[in-house]
Amino acid sequence: MLKVFLQRYQQRQLLLILGDILIIIVTLSLILLLDANGEKLFPKDARKNVSIIVIFCAITIIVYYILDLFDISEPNGYGFKFILICIGMSIVTVIYGALSYLLISLRPGKINLLLFSLTTGVLTYLWHNTFHKLVKTNVQRILFIGNEKIFNDISQFITDNHSQYYTIVGHWHSRSHNPTLPNLLNFIENNNADLVVYSVHSKVLKQVINDLLTIKFRKRNIINAYNFYQLLTLQYPVYYLDDFWLLVNTQREIFFPTAASRLKRFIDLFVVLLFLPLAVVLFLIAALAIKLESKGPVLFTQERLGQNEVPFRLYKLRTMIDNAESLNGPQWAVEGDWRITRVGEVLRKLRLDELPQLFNILKGEMSLVGPRPIREHFTEILAKEIPFYKLRLLVKPGLTGWAQVNFGHAHTNEAHSQMLQYDLFYLINQSLWLDLFILFKTFKVMIWGKGT
Repeated sequence: MLKVFLQRYQQRQLLLILGDILIIIVTLSLILLLDANGEKLFPKDARKNVSIIVIFCAITIIVYYILDLFDISEPNGYGFKFILICIGMSIVTVIYGALSYLLISLRPGKINLLLFSLTTGVLTYLWHNTFHKLVKTNVQRILFIGNEKIFNDISQFITDNHSQYYTIVGHWHSRSHNPTLPNLLNFIENNNADLVVYSVHSKVLKQVINDLLTIKFRKRNIINAYNFYQLLTLQYPVYYLDDFWLLVNTQREIFFPTAASRLKRFIDLFVVLLFLPLAVVLFLIAALAIKLESKGPVLFTQERLGQNEVPFRLYKLRTMIDNAESLNGPQWAVEGDWRITRVGEVLRKLRLDELPQLFNILKGEMSLVGPRPIREHFTEILAKEIPFYKLRLLVKPGLTGWAQVNFGHAHTNEAHSQMLQYDLFYLINQSLWLDLFILFKTFKVMIWGKGT
């Protein structure tokens, strides 16, 4: 499992979230101290009120996340932020109102619920505006030690995506300081470097290893380049690792313990059965739209490769014209693909075309979270050109996954190569918490139209 430490911009984001949680707790606690008639509720109903506060916090933070309210890059304007907060609190009110009708013990009272929504919405808006004005992210200053190509990729990724968060103050390698290196401790102090990214294969590392051990105790972060690449890009640096390294790590980390695997299967079944009534309604609406627009069947079935390369029949709502591959054979779907119908384009955008795959999950052929299931025809082509490509078949394919929520449609071998790095990041760092995060992020992708 990758050991994660928070970068400065992530610490700033965490501070924003903690501020929202504090607003929820304080606001709801004060409201519950007195009911509408002024009758004191605390501490008489303390257990009930704690349950209400915890559930309110969870629902509100999840809704805020899906609405992208924790994005610390400078926003789309305060008016848009206010609209999002209003929408968020309305959703929270509806969800909790519906939940409280199922569980009487969680009912806070209609007036209390309304007061909470209004007060929390206003305070959240004020807090977010104040936060963006007063809390700034200091740029993290990085020193590289090593000469592998991965440092070039890290530098390029920082330039393209995170230049506001990082700056590179030095790059030490075997040819950078010839014949002698400067003193590492002095360099770090003089350049105020607070993060050292090193390669274990670097010749320079052997010369400064003792100094690195010293600065480790001086509030400076030190991290291996391969781990930093993962934290930065959320991908696995497959092109920089040899067969032996990958074999050792996959033996240790890829496979879930039996108990965790069973729990994941239980969660798959629970979630599918929970949302099945809603899925059936959406399926019927989509099926009617498909039949009204074009000729052909509603369902599209195709053989895909599952876990351990076992083939299975995958079910989807048809989004293309009937017999779309009759002319040119199997092809990747591309942007503006003429074969995709108007209804199909909407279904793909909202991911509703994948609703029938809930049946695959019930059969145990797929999971809620995992790599995208690929046809054998394309798998064999990609496996010849992309190293370790078939490793993604070590786990069940998923309705959604790490690659799906972080990357756009893959139309080329190069794009599939990058998607593989996301898949391997998931395989080696997989956990039930990561699965839960991917599910939340899937809803966010569906709302904002990002990802695949």
